[in-house]
Amino acid sequence: MKSPGRTVFRSASFRRLLGLVRPHFRTVLLAMLCMALSGLATGALAYYIKPVLDHIFIARQARMLIWLPLGVIGIYAVKGLADYLQSVLLARVEERVLLQLREALYGQTLRLPLATLLTQSHGSTLSRMSLDLTLLQQSITVLARFFLSGFQILALMGVVSYMSWELALLSLGTLPLAFYPLIRFGQKLRRRGHEQQEQMGDILDQFSESLRGVEVIKTHGAETFETQRFQKMAWQYYTLMMRIVRVQKASTPVMEMIAALGIAAIIYLGGREVVSGQMSTGAFFSFLTALGMIYEPLRQLSSANSQLQQGLSAADRLFGWLDQPTEHPEPAGEEPPCWGEWTCQGLTMEFHGEPILDHLDLKIPMDSMTAITGASGSGKTTLVRIILGLLTPSSGEIRISGQALSGIPLSRYRKNFAFVAQDPVLFTGTALENIAYGDPDPDPVRAEAAARAAYCWEFLAATGGLDSPVTGHGSNLSGGQRQRMAIARALYLDRPVLVLDEATSSLDTASEERIAGALERLRGRKTLIIVAHRPRTIAMADQRFHLDHGHLVLPPSSPDSSRCS
Repeated sequence: MKSPGRTVFRSASFRRLLGLVRPHFRTVLLAMLCMALSGLATGALAYYIKPVLDHIFIARQARMLIWLPLGVIGIYAVKGLADYLQSVLLARVEERVLLQLREALYGQTLRLPLATLLTQSHGSTLSRMSLDLTLLQQSITVLARFFLSGFQILALMGVVSYMSWELALLSLGTLPLAFYPLIRFGQKLRRRGHEQQEQMGDILDQFSESLRGVEVIKTHGAETFETQRFQKMAWQYYTLMMRIVRVQKASTPVMEMIAALGIAAIIYLGGREVVSGQMSTGAFFSFLTALGMIYEPLRQLSSANSQLQQGLSAADRLFGWLDQPTEHPEPAGEEPPCWGEWTCQGLTMEFHGEPILDHLDLKIPMDSMTAITGASGSGKTTLVRIILGLLTPSSGEIRISGQALSGIPLSRYRKNFAFVAQDPVLFTGTALENIAYGDPDPDPVRAEAAARAAYCWEFLAATGGLDSPVTGHGSNLSGGQRQRMAIARALYLDRPVLVLDEATSSLDTASEERIAGALERLRGRKTLIIVAHRPRTIAMADQRFHLDHGHLVLPPSSPDSSRCS
């Protein structure tokens, strides 16, 4: 059977946590000195029972009625100050470690390949930033309790050994029994902790989906249906939490029963020594008090071990997430984008063994306009993601002006593109912050020109111009307004390639005509790649690629359409 040291202190996640704490060694050392002082004060309180009984209640020494109470006040003052200082010092270390982990988690998530993120539900990802960090925070807090309880146990063992080393040896015989619950219950909680985090991820994912689809839910009258689905998941989580609670709470009565057995034996044997005159009444009660106080930090150790096991389970998931391979790091310096004729040969993309794109041979000339068409599920979005450098194809070769894409830094390659998605994403802030997104020093003149070119100014002018507020996800704008804002953001970037994925699907006919006019003005100045279905947009293109279940075929409505291979 594994010992607590093996299951906790030799855990890889625990060692990594220590690595995060190591830069704060001086603060932790000072906190541990305060813990040691608190432990000594606890031992002094137990020892104080002997002089109180012997000098006041048995010897009836009146002068001790002043000095002994003052001593108790002094000990509690020292203990209180030491406890306060160690709590504040450790809280500082704890919050710094959590700050570092939060920043690392966020940065790692943004650097992960898109293919990795697509395989994860939003709820599972969010649970790492919420539940996992909360459990880890609790485990760091209770880790301090391990050391504080350890110092208290050492100090109290010193008192019982000083009072009667024979009885102390006898009481030590029950300690292995006290550690048994720590081992067994800790192992169970570690396993259940993984299940808890996964189920909470499912709950968060369901809640997130319901918020995104609330209009569909309401129009379908599916509130009861979704509530019942959520209730089933919530009940499963409740059942799991009750299993965890039963394991956690079982440790306390087990520890108390072990303590009762030890104390009962000591009362019998110690009482015989008092009756025979081998031990004073004060010494016995001081011994008994110290022994009883030992089992309290042991009980705290059991509770702390339960929370620490759950925290280490969360740490396993967090560090597993942080250890995933990321995309290539940013290159040194500011390199200009590189663009030219884009070609691919034998381009194939598979997900879970299923082909999404199958041996495509394409050519996109520089400063041309290309339309990509096809039914839903034909692979259009996957092809766009590969062109943007967001997905790595399973096989095939991509070249830019004859240079292999593999020889170009990924971040430099992506600087070629401005992208407008079918479901555009806007951020909470102002119109200027959204149009000039990512620019540390936004240019209002340039932003206004982009807004006018995308025909946003007609609705922005009425709400404050570039200072117009944009709420979360652009919920205060219509679908067409959001798309025009996204187009303005792409125009602000002014990059060599403009990629639009059904970017005019929510526009009315008049707005579409105006956007089409803006695209006409860009013809010959930029490479335009447009995923589209509307005839007006398709008719503008120099060439058209029609996809059918991942294969490149001739457009059904235009047999003479250009096809490059």
